[in-house]
Amino acid sequence: MHFFLLRGLVREKAHWGTFARDLQNAFPRDSVHTPEIPGVGAFHRQTSPSNFDEMIEFMRAPRVGHFSGNEENLLLAMSLGGMIARRWMERYPGDFRQVVLVNTSFKGLNPLHHRLRPASMLRFVRIFFTPGAEARERAIVRMVSNESARYEAVVREWVEIQKRRPVSRRSFLNQILAALSFRPSLSRPDARLLILAGRGDRLCDPRSSETIHRAWGGTLVMHPRAGHDLPLDDAPWMIDRIREWLGQEPA
Repeated sequence: MHFFLLRGLVREKAHWGTFARDLQNAFPRDSVHTPEIPGVGAFHRQTSPSNFDEMIEFMRAPRVGHFSGNEENLLLAMSLGGMIARRWMERYPGDFRQVVLVNTSFKGLNPLHHRLRPASMLRFVRIFFTPGAEARERAIVRMVSNESARYEAVVREWVEIQKRRPVSRRSFLNQILAALSFRPSLSRPDARLLILAGRGDRLCDPRSSETIHRAWGGTLVMHPRAGHDLPLDDAPWMIDRIREWLGQEPA
């Protein structure tokens, strides 16, 4: 099996932290891929498109051999990545048989105040205008994680990522525009779905995941405490839920 991991707003593959490695260790016979969109990571000098279609074509083109119909592919996507995942399923319904959505939401399905909690809207504006990578990343970590004991270590890691591969404000705005403008089909996806969410998410209301589950079916599992960045707050829990869903015993 091939696992494809999609991150959220202005995040790159390094923001997966240890999760990608831990997932690979849990599934040693399979492969883990962490594609990136223009504007982040290896492509941070480019500008992010303001629509998901261009992002998908950019990530898919160099890996088209995996989507010949003979490979078993699983797409795991969180936050904005979950929106990209839904559009990917619409454009290429045969690419992924199984999809894991993590703390995501959709225009037309979830109300705006669930997609982005009102207090978080103000934080987003402040972060955009906050000078200095350390101050911005510290604000982001506090917004997306509930593991306060790890804040300082994560801030240091994320500041270093931003210093090495800075994301432009234009890319930041374009990704927000893509998220705000995308309205998915409300019909059930063909892929088998696992929906994971943290009840402690202070960015996206966990009721968004409950609404997605009612509309599209699949399996819904809620973490009792984790925040928006579920792979950061409890990677082992996530991996165990994926193993169970795939019919394997937790490690």
